[in-house]
Amino acid sequence: MEKLFETGRKAQARRPPGESPGRGRRPGRVLRFLRFCFNLALVFAVGALATVLGGYLYFTNDAGDKLADRYPQLPQNSYVYDAEGEQIAEIKGRENRRTVRYRELGEYLPQAIVAVEDERFYEHPGFSLESVGRAALEDIRARDIRQGGSTITEQLVKNLYIQQERRGNSSFWRRFEQACLSFAYERSHTKEQILTAYLNTVYFGSGAYGAEEAAKSYFGKSARELSLAEAAAIASFLDSPSAYRQDGELVGSPRAKESRDTVLRLMRDGGAISDAEMREARATPLEFVPPPPADDPVFDPFLDSVYREVRQNLGADALERGGLRVYTTVDPELQREAVASTEEVLNLYDDPSGAIATVEPQNGAIKALAGRFGNFNLALDARRQPGSSFKPFVLAAALREFVSPETTYLSRNLSIPYDGGTFQVANYDFIERGPITLDEAMAESDNTVFVQLAVDLGLTNVVQTARDMGITSEIDPFPSTAIGGLREGVSPLEMASAYATFAAGGIHREPYSVERIDRVSFGNRDAAYDHRLEGKRVLTGNQAAAATEVLRGVVRDGTASFFHDLDEEIGRPSAGKTGTTDDFVDAWYVGYTPRLASAVWVGYPEGRRSMVDVHGEPVINGENLPMDLWSRYMARATAGKPVLDFPASNTSEFKLLNRGYARDPYGGGRGGSYPDDTTPLSATRRERVAP
Repeated sequence: MEKLFETGRKAQARRPPGESPGRGRRPGRVLRFLRFCFNLALVFAVGALATVLGGYLYFTNDAGDKLADRYPQLPQNSYVYDAEGEQIAEIKGRENRRTVRYRELGEYLPQAIVAVEDERFYEHPGFSLESVGRAALEDIRARDIRQGGSTITEQLVKNLYIQQERRGNSSFWRRFEQACLSFAYERSHTKEQILTAYLNTVYFGSGAYGAEEAAKSYFGKSARELSLAEAAAIASFLDSPSAYRQDGELVGSPRAKESRDTVLRLMRDGGAISDAEMREARATPLEFVPPPPADDPVFDPFLDSVYREVRQNLGADALERGGLRVYTTVDPELQREAVASTEEVLNLYDDPSGAIATVEPQNGAIKALAGRFGNFNLALDARRQPGSSFKPFVLAAALREFVSPETTYLSRNLSIPYDGGTFQVANYDFIERGPITLDEAMAESDNTVFVQLAVDLGLTNVVQTARDMGITSEIDPFPSTAIGGLREGVSPLEMASAYATFAAGGIHREPYSVERIDRVSFGNRDAAYDHRLEGKRVLTGNQAAAATEVLRGVVRDGTASFFHDLDEEIGRPSAGKTGTTDDFVDAWYVGYTPRLASAVWVGYPEGRRSMVDVHGEPVINGENLPMDLWSRYMARATAGKPVLDFPASNTSEFKLLNRGYARDPYGGGRGGSYPDDTTPLSATRRERVAP
């Protein structure tokens, strides 16, 4: 015990004078507490900094390289232009939008948007600390944010980079994500670029995305043409688009005017406009324009071809993604004349339908397409039997083998052994003409001669020639093929394209409707597709000229001359061939001048309905309605154009033959021949002339 007291006494002796017991340790405890608080704050600060940095890296990494893109890739509309550069169609994308550059937004609209949406837009780094803090407090209190306050940059990145399912999440973390993305976006973009992207992205009501489409939808003008009052009205749409609608119609209601005037006041308060400008704009009445007229339906048949080519070259979803400027081959006057001529000729009750396809031989450009049955494109998709209009392909196959058009065949009814049976062939008028040259047989549309010729040439050779000239439909090597009895038929476009080979001097060029496609975004234009002009030599120039001379005979003295004088009617030389199928189900006239090739088909699209007692005619065949339509249309299509002649042919290179009737294509022996010529045709072939 004494030692204990002794210890206490020693301790007391060591205290400084005047210091009471128990007070010496208090400063140490305070220092330790302060040190602990500092360390704790440091830990929290480091943790917060790590959280912010980690969140920033996480969220910006999720957006990837897209944040660095100068402008976002937005779905927008595409536009189609005719051969003269005039717009003929607007194709709505997934969103009705047309992106433009900043300078195309005009003077007032950017100012109005900043005044309404983000008055500190040019000052903040992309986000507002106040709004993020408010979001945190609200998240703690109610786990819900009931206040807005997003900057323009935050609204933009939310629409562009935050997944749809997360946009409705009003938590602090969603606002924090927006802030991170906005800060990163501001680091790589100017304020002008951000405002441009925003004004091209946001929805303004009435199906209009972006400022340019909104200006056209509400005021019928581009954004750069908007007046101050109009720009203020459009800016107010972001908060109250319904204020401008009454019973679904756009109206300048008192509520609408109040919304616009509020925007004008905010612009004045922010220094964008003067008080006088505000008063003048407020005095301007709100006048909306009616919706723009729909695209001219006269181009619809042609546009079907355009849309197919766009998808073939750029992908199935190219039109839906949009942003395309499609420049086409269509001649607007020819297109209108084709549609008008069809409507004028086939104008009676219960008349059949008609289709026209026109191709430019020199390049394969489709200049006009007419004919629809509902949504079914007759010029492109109707697969109809061509009848005698197929015979020129048999002639072309013969010319490729240097068989002279003056070669004589015997016109007579035939029974040709084929595929274990017989193929019966007679002429449409049941006349047996006896010895007749090929050019005469073409003028008279003699079936028996061309079946014999096709079998002599080899049916596969005839099929290949037709394919080389542009027939893409299925063709079988049957005797009936020679006179147009095909498996599924052909389209008017195929026929026009194939006949164009004759007019082009024997070179076939695939038909096309799209010259080039540009991809446009925010005024920047990149080439997406350019048509390459290519051709395939099918006939020599002399062979093509010889074929044209034969088909000129059809126009002058043959089936095409029964009711028409085409040279007189269209004011220039032409060549062509009529075609009629059994029971008058399909009727054709396919013809060409040196500069245009056009195919006309007339018939009933549904089933095999005969054209008997129609349009005041006992029957419809290739000699009447199709030629009426072709003549009317081509007279208008060629009016005012230079008159060109076809080149003459040199007949010296062709072999003159006399033929009997056809041999069995399976080697069953000849059924007969002229006594003065029993040599098989294959033995008379000469070496082809190089293209």
